[in-house]
Amino acid sequence: MYEEQFGFDWKQLSEEQALKRMYALGVAAVLGERHPEEYTRIMRQASTAYRRSVLELSFKEGQQRAKNNRREFETSTEVWDALVDADPLTGPPSTRPGADPRRPKGSVPSAVTRASFLDFGFDDLERVRLPELLRRDD
Repeated sequence: MYEEQFGFDWKQLSEEQALKRMYALGVAAVLGERHPEEYTRIMRQASTAYRRSVLELSFKEGQQRAKNNRREFETSTEVWDALVDADPLTGPPSTRPGADPRRPKGSVPSAVTRASFLDFGFDDLERVRLPELLRRDD
């Protein structure tokens, strides 16, 4: 399932693509399809411990959702189709009562997306320069 939908022929992933693939790997692992090489390869894409932990969280979220939703469907393929979708903006609606209609199944969980406060509006060197108020006027 994972190989058919995502493939293994990528060279580099964006942060969103890596999150989506880790989520799908988590779902696939619960359904009996394990890809430890792909898991390791995606984890190596992360440059910091924080990013690795977010990827791990996405993987675990995929596992948890697959475990929770497995009894709703008869086959593993139906579980996969309901939880993992190639387009992160759409997904099949949930059949469960009380499900959140704003977040379709198959989208990356909001808990593992990049926090907006981490996106600074300046270059890396700006972080180590003295703040404007501490600079001397010459």
